Amino acid sequence: MMTCQKNVLATHLDKFKTAIVAEIVATFKEFFGSCHVDTRVLTSEVTKLFDCFLAKLTGSVECDILSSGVKIETYRIRGNIAVTDLFAFLDDSRSIVENWVWKQQLDIIEKTNGIAKLNEVYIELYKAISLYSDKQRKEELHKKNQEMDKLLEDRAQILTKLSNSFAHEIRNPLTSIKGFIQLLESRLEKPAHERMYFQYINQEIKELEEQVNQILYLSNRKNHEDYRLRKISLNSLVIHALKTFKPIFNDHRIQVDVKLMHHLVINGVEDQLKLALYKLIQNAIDALMLRDLERKIKIVLYEDNNDICLSISNNGPPISSLIKNSIFDPFVSTKELGKGIGLAITKQIVEKHDGTIHCWSKGQWTTFKLSFKLGHVSIGSQK
Repeated sequence: MMTCQKNVLATHLDKFKTAIVAEIVATFKEFFGSCHVDTRVLTSEVTKLFDCFLAKLTGSVECDILSSGVKIETYRIRGNIAVTDLFAFLDDSRSIVENWVWKQQLDIIEKTNGIAKLNEVYIELYKAISLYSDKQRKEELHKKNQEMDKLLEDRAQILTKLSNSFAHEIRNPLTSIKGFIQLLESRLEKPAHERMYFQYINQEIKELEEQVNQILYLSNRKNHEDYRLRKISLNSLVIHALKTFKPIFNDHRIQVDVKLMHHLVINGVEDQLKLALYKLIQNAIDALMLRDLERKIKIVLYEDNNDICLSISNNGPPISSLIKNSIFDPFVSTKELGKGIGLAITKQIVEKHDGTIHCWSKGQWTTFKLSFKLGHVSIGSQK
């Protein structure tokens, strides 16, 4: 056990400890009320803190201010007390003790040194409260992040199951319908003008099949198409897409500015990457339809350190702040009649190719940026 130096101020204040503690307890009740507060427990904790001050005066190190700080912050959190209110009370409690110090009939130096020790105690107490508060916030944030990750994981699994089930439930009868239509078409003798009905039916079936295939892209599971890899020139992919959309660009007077680089090649599934690119271009066109004049699209293919990057920008309306954090989530759409799966499908395709996709609005431009690592091997890093 540590030996303590005798301190005149500590001796004087110890005589008034009960009165000092009672005054601090009364001040606490004025600040926060007496409900849900055990006066005996409160008195005990205030007494411990006051004893810490007396221990400082006598040079003792046997004082657990950290424990007091933890208890105070725990009470504040449970009672939903504002930090400013707590610190205001603590400042008042320090003033109470300081006033008692000045009341003592002692040398001015003795009292000044005592107040310095008092300030040390409260600085340590504030530090203990702040450290514990930071620890609690970090733990709470970590817990919320874990819950969010679990929620996103569960949602992805549910979406995978639903998309697979939904697609297969439609595909099976669709395949049967397609087969019987083709059988009827081959057997029936029909006038020439009726042949176009079968053409319409077959075309509609084909479009339905494409929609079903796209629904499957919402799944994060791999299917047989994910392993049909080949070297793909992104330059050629963009040029082909521009040719496909050229009539639309002309009809709607959309100015397209393109900057490409040759020999930027990745391994992947061409049909999937083509679909992702088409979705982004179509998304840009839809946004530009909300402008009357000067409709512009910029497409840039470039290298950035170890990344192959493709950015598609348009000068349509900016992305709403309400959905900017969920724009790639399934069934989130800015269009009145949109299904909200286009960007979700694009994101899944890009991530299956070990890439990333980001979007932002800055000034007059909204940009979607795809990034793939140079030397990319295959979907899901299957070597």
